[in-house]
Amino acid sequence: MKVRDRGPRGLGWWARAWLSATVAWAVVALLAVLPISVGTVQQAHADSGALTEQGPPVWIPSGSTGATGGYGPDGSVTVTPTTNLTDQVVHVSWKGFTPSIQNGGAPATVVTPKSTSVYYAVRVYECRGADPQVTDCYGSTLYGADPSNGFLQKQPAVGTTTPDLPSNMAIATTAADGTGSANIETWTGDQSPSLGCDATHQCSIVVEPNYGGDSMGYTAFLKHDPPGTLHCEVHTYDRTPSIATSVDAVMVHTSYRAGYASGEGCAWANRTVVPLNFAPTAASCASGNTTFSMAGLPMAERAVQQWRAGACLGAAPIYAGYTSQGEPQARQSFLNGSGADVALTSDPDTAATAPRPYVYVPLANSAVSVVFLVDDPKTGQQITQMRLNPRLLAKELTQSYAQAPAGSQPASVTGNPRCIFEDPEFLALNPPSLIAPAQWPTCDDSNPDSLPVVAGNATDMIQQLTSWIAGDPDAAAFLQGAPDPWGMHVDPYYERPSYPGYPTNLLTPQDSTGIIRSDKKSTFQKRFEWNPVINGLDSSVRMLLQNTSSCQEWLADANGINEGCPALFPGQRVLIGIIDSGDAQSYSLPEAQLVNPAGSFVTPTIGTVQAAVNDMSLSAATNTQSLPYGVPDTAYSRDPNAYPLAMVQYAMLPTAGLAPVKATAVSTFFQQVTDPGGGQLYGRAPGQLGPGFVDLTQNQLGSAQDALQHVSVQDGTLPGNQQPPAPSPTPSPTGSPSPTAQAAALNSAAGGSAADDSSAANSGSGSGQSASGGTSGAGGTGGDTAANPPAPNATPAPSGSPAPSAAGSAVAAAPGLVPVAAGTPSPDRAGLARLLLPVVLIIGAVLLVGGPAALVFSGTAAGARLVTRLRRGPGGGAR
Repeated sequence: MKVRDRGPRGLGWWARAWLSATVAWAVVALLAVLPISVGTVQQAHADSGALTEQGPPVWIPSGSTGATGGYGPDGSVTVTPTTNLTDQVVHVSWKGFTPSIQNGGAPATVVTPKSTSVYYAVRVYECRGADPQVTDCYGSTLYGADPSNGFLQKQPAVGTTTPDLPSNMAIATTAADGTGSANIETWTGDQSPSLGCDATHQCSIVVEPNYGGDSMGYTAFLKHDPPGTLHCEVHTYDRTPSIATSVDAVMVHTSYRAGYASGEGCAWANRTVVPLNFAPTAASCASGNTTFSMAGLPMAERAVQQWRAGACLGAAPIYAGYTSQGEPQARQSFLNGSGADVALTSDPDTAATAPRPYVYVPLANSAVSVVFLVDDPKTGQQITQMRLNPRLLAKELTQSYAQAPAGSQPASVTGNPRCIFEDPEFLALNPPSLIAPAQWPTCDDSNPDSLPVVAGNATDMIQQLTSWIAGDPDAAAFLQGAPDPWGMHVDPYYERPSYPGYPTNLLTPQDSTGIIRSDKKSTFQKRFEWNPVINGLDSSVRMLLQNTSSCQEWLADANGINEGCPALFPGQRVLIGIIDSGDAQSYSLPEAQLVNPAGSFVTPTIGTVQAAVNDMSLSAATNTQSLPYGVPDTAYSRDPNAYPLAMVQYAMLPTAGLAPVKATAVSTFFQQVTDPGGGQLYGRAPGQLGPGFVDLTQNQLGSAQDALQHVSVQDGTLPGNQQPPAPSPTPSPTGSPSPTAQAAALNSAAGGSAADDSSAANSGSGSGQSASGGTSGAGGTGGDTAANPPAPNATPAPSGSPAPSAAGSAVAAAPGLVPVAAGTPSPDRAGLARLLLPVVLIIGAVLLVGGPAALVFSGTAAGARLVTRLRRGPGGGAR
């Protein structure tokens, strides 16, 4: 992996370190108040990890009747990437293969499994092992069968060749120049336990061109060979009508008279094997107790899982649990104290009073992606460009397309286009020249497959999407009932006051009407045309990967059940989905170009997301960033490079209530996450930042370090202008932590569990609010919003302020902790150190005698390793 050298560390960091060293090295370790320096150069992408292997000799057919031809040079196969794989899509390409043709002789551009009309197709499998048999390849005709019998056995029972999920096998054609390609999803053991691919179990890609040959046993029968004998050198039957052995349908045929499953035998003889290496995951870690728990941000799951793996596989393992959960639920549970230790979110809590002390720590930047799987109806080739604006997405999300021909349209949408591909607005944004020589599909009256596949649970992703739509004047007017310039109107079921309107974090169908057939029975057309996926983001992505829309059949079956719409074959797809950029880019799903306020059409890239982040406003109330939708004359409204659905992802971290060991673990984990040379470094390895995510800006990095100091010392800091909860009737004890409390903390580090010490966790709640209103928690400087400068003369907290608990910090009520501009070190931090010097010198003397005990209180990696070793004890482990 090639990464450019980072810039030199700032002189300010060295100066502060030198000043602290004059007090004592142990004092630095105890206070952990100095900001960690960060690099100044944008890191580069990881290498592609491509691997090329020699392919089979190309078959050169002669004539049109299947007369024997000859073999030519070897081909080649390339797979990208092949290392540090997870559940993702890899790109497979080949050269020097036999061109695919239709049974009429014309070039074939698309093929479906079990086709009888295309010769010389290519299958691509994911298989167990580095030298797999056909019985090791998922979705092959003999997957899971007896490997010792090879093709001399019966076909497995229906369903046994795909025991985990529908097959991930890819099938494609080869062009006239001998080149071709396909994408295939590589499953880990989580998706396919029967494959079991992971960092310790080798898997591979097998590319299998069907060049024909007698796999059916005709020649063996005529020569009286043993049953099941293959004569792949005989090409007499390659293109013979009704028994053609070079079509994909031959794969599931059995041998003549013998009944063996030999149909794939000759194609298998042409296989090329490319080994794969999977990245370690959190599941690869040694068993141990969970150090702390996280919940929220389904759209950040890919990044979180890489960070978890890096933390638990490190020299000082941290076992961070994670639950993918809708952010509104995760936030509320965290604030109520009933959920995970850490909530992951994009939107902040906007209540004026915080139920508990916490701060926001920025983790990464990401985006909402609108993806599409749309094929040219003539050639079957995938279309790779699409432009959309907020009004078009508003039409898609409000059931405003008629989905039926004129005369059969429900009253709510009479006169509207049948689907987006016949909408004049869409065609104006996407003229023929944009996708030439391809063309857009027309609308199908039978199934509304082009309505969005989108999560149907409450999530910040939907809040972001609908906020963008509501902030656009044209889309807002459409939602309020104004027709577009071509006369299309919103479905009135989505108009106020019956519908609350946008923005919203939850999408639900509003129109349940239907058409009346001649027998006077309602089909409830609108009720079944669009169903947001209630299982959330992961299920939405899975449906797109399986080429399936979220609609249901309008007409019920004999049992009164409205079945889901069937999957679409490649070459016939008209799917649009709304997911996150991490999944979109990991699965190689084309992302639509969205128009920004400056009029540019952009996709989510590192550059366009960074541009949007630099244009974001900083909230004084929460110290979080967001795009100023609908606000005129801002840096965002003028920026042609900004991607309009960029988001910042945050962790809500407690600043009171955590036992010392857990506070250290939480702080250390997120130090690793926000490290420019660790969790912010692009790559697929454990601990790095995967595709679809963008690293933090310098301001965000500084903000993260500032906030993490408060987490480490548990000083009760609150984000922005939020007020602390009402004080408890029983005042907390005052003063510095007693030697007894310090000893208890050390004892917990040495032998206690990683669970909360509730007796030490409750007394510090609400502390740490300075006279100026709290400290900066997270976020970066906004494009047109100036952050509040620090107060020139901070007032010490009144004597009646709650003091820190034994599990908290001695600096909880210290002066000088005031809101600062994101990423700007507070000038009062040195004053804080001076105020604490008498206490520190006493504790420092103890720590200097204790030696390594000082590391327990530090935010350093060495301290974390010591804490972990002490916590695990002899033979123990922590998860």
